[in-house]
Amino acid sequence: MRLNNEEQEQAFREWMRKQYSDGGTRRYTDNAIIAYSHALRTGCRKLEPYVAGNLFFYKNGYEFDNMYEQLQGKAEFRKANEAYGNGTLAAAIQLYQAFLRGTEASQAPEISAPFYLKQEIGSEAYNDDQGLDFRYEEVPLTPLQKIYYGAPGTGKSYRVNKMIEKEYPVAEERDAHCKRLIFHPTYTYQDFVGSIKPLVTQDRPLDYIFAAGPLTLLLKEAFMHPSEKYYLVIEEINRGNAPAIFGDLFQLLDRQGSGKSEYPVANNDITAFFSRDPGLKKLFMEGKVWFPANFNILATMNTADENIFVLDNAFKRRFALEYVRISFDDLPREWSHPYDTFAGHRPLTAIFQGTPLEDFVSQLYYEGNLSRDWPTFARLVNKIIDMVNRQLLQEMGDHSDPARRHLSRIPENKKLGPFFVSEADLCQRDTFINKVIFYLKQDVFPNHPHYLTESYEELYLTYQEDEADLFELLC
Repeated sequence: MRLNNEEQEQAFREWMRKQYSDGGTRRYTDNAIIAYSHALRTGCRKLEPYVAGNLFFYKNGYEFDNMYEQLQGKAEFRKANEAYGNGTLAAAIQLYQAFLRGTEASQAPEISAPFYLKQEIGSEAYNDDQGLDFRYEEVPLTPLQKIYYGAPGTGKSYRVNKMIEKEYPVAEERDAHCKRLIFHPTYTYQDFVGSIKPLVTQDRPLDYIFAAGPLTLLLKEAFMHPSEKYYLVIEEINRGNAPAIFGDLFQLLDRQGSGKSEYPVANNDITAFFSRDPGLKKLFMEGKVWFPANFNILATMNTADENIFVLDNAFKRRFALEYVRISFDDLPREWSHPYDTFAGHRPLTAIFQGTPLEDFVSQLYYEGNLSRDWPTFARLVNKIIDMVNRQLLQEMGDHSDPARRHLSRIPENKKLGPFFVSEADLCQRDTFINKVIFYLKQDVFPNHPHYLTESYEELYLTYQEDEADLFELLC
């Protein structure tokens, strides 16, 4: 069945969108796709009747090549190419030739000449009511809007990655459908959503445009492809002022049963940015924006007392919350390797005999989980934290109120999660002690009378120069 011009343009746009460089990044930005498509649709209007004004009329590669060969010799075409801006029209034609020939993604031509749209062409792009009819239809889905929280190193980001990899196993597709960012104290609404920024072009010494942020860019992709799932991943969501960063889009977090935002909000910057693409112009004529059902938001959050910002209940209730507990069951095999870092001569059961850890070590032994490796070391440290807190509760019951003020629990976020370290940290003694033992001494047991009582310098020299058994430091 022969496609009409609008369907042909949509197919060409999809083809451009799927072109990737060897490094796995997209070759053509959304703005480039818009510019090249617009050039093919309008760049030859003044050349009629020599050619069809809309080049998407040509859907056969042989026919298009013959037309272009004749067109190149005409002065009118050279003028049109120059008028359109820095060879954008010719570059678009080169891409369209590759598309009609069925060229594979790896063989698509590289367009080296930068393009820009002249002011009169740019304004035409905004006012072109004959543009691509996108026919947007909301696809009912159940969007994920979830915060994974737990102690550092429990594998929250790892879990999110595995979930997205299951949906998009191919790296290029995964990159096209996912944006990952991290909140921090200086991260703002302008960084997240977008802001007006100055732009210098060859035509105008100074202009101002809306520079879209990661949320807006991914949201546009979600609207362009409503049947595909898109994932915005926010790491450390509680390290920034989340309600302020979301700003007016905070309202969009309320979803209907269909997955669409319950209450669209007016945002002229975002809708004007979307409307640069003729395919989205009609959808946002009212100036309102919303989150569609295929737009997912996944976030991670550490349960740490030192957080700079605390998520308020109004924000948290709009997300599903999932606690990620400390578990070594799904730890990759490499993390359980008996590296020299954990080497020693005495059996672990002998080292901890007669200590408060004796029963726990025996339990690990009978379960088959007692080895000179990272999981065993981390489990022992976490058990010590539990014992210290349990002992603290008993002591608090026996002391007067003034004495209680000198006692403090070790919060759960101080425990060692399975991914607290990397594999590279495990196989180097100096790296391990500088990262893990220093952390335990300074942050977990800074003034404890029974565990890691020596100064860090003494611990370092004992472990590094005297080559002491790492596990004996816990006795």
